[in-house]
Amino acid sequence: MRVVIDSSAAAKWYLTEDESEEMKLLRGEILAGRVEAHVPSLFFVELANLLRYARGLSSDDVINGVRAAMSIGLVVHNFDEVLDKAVEIAFRNNLTIYDSVYAALAEILDATLLTYDEKLLENIKKSARAKDLLKQI
Repeated sequence: MRVVIDSSAAAKWYLTEDESEEMKLLRGEILAGRVEAHVPSLFFVELANLLRYARGLSSDDVINGVRAAMSIGLVVHNFDEVLDKAVEIAFRNNLTIYDSVYAALAEILDATLLTYDEKLLENIKKSARAKDLLKQI
């Protein structure tokens, strides 16, 4: 299975939220090589920012969380790989370029976009939450 993970999903690896356990199970599937996970290069910046504003995390927690995400074997893609498609999706679906980068990468790779962003879940046909993806493994 091939997925594109956005920062709203990855943050659940470090925060106690709905479906945090499902995201941790999915991380195990990534580490075991049963799920091929892709991210755009901006993923790590967005994850750091999301964790920075999470309640109760220190600067060391943010750094360690991002470094942990960098070490699990995510396939990282540069912006130039998705630029044209991201802009097209942004205009077509009235999304930010930030969000459209994830959607574009998923479309280009024929992957499912793993997200908890309601606007992406509503607008991107091939998107899902972790609990839905785990049923397919």
